[in-house]
Amino acid sequence: MKYAALAAAAVLLSACALTPEQRAEREAAHIRARQNLQVALAAQCDPDTATLMRRQFDGQTGADAKDKQTFRLAYIDKVNDKMFQACYRMAWQSYAAQQRLEDLRRYSRYYDDWWYGPRPWGPWWW
Repeated sequence: MKYAALAAAAVLLSACALTPEQRAEREAAHIRARQNLQVALAAQCDPDTATLMRRQFDGQTGADAKDKQTFRLAYIDKVNDKMFQACYRMAWQSYAAQQRLEDLRRYSRYYDDWWYGPRPWGPWWW
């Protein structure tokens, strides 16, 4: 009986485990979502820079060395622009603040501080 329960637990745990392919898929999806977020935030500041960022993430930097060098220089010029960097930083800060606010809202909807507790006529310590 003991061995059967142990074997059943091992089978259940191994059935729920991720395969390396599934783990790689999830990681690739996570990276792609992060890249999409970066491009979306860059598009708020400069659509041309966002296009260059998307091309770099997709690996479309050019066919030959001259195209790659031209793309690289254009990308560096656009990304290192002080105005773009300031706007991009503000966009990231705004996004982080929005996420924090959503977390707080989600937490406040979930968590009740039990001020009134199970009794409707006052705090729980009355």
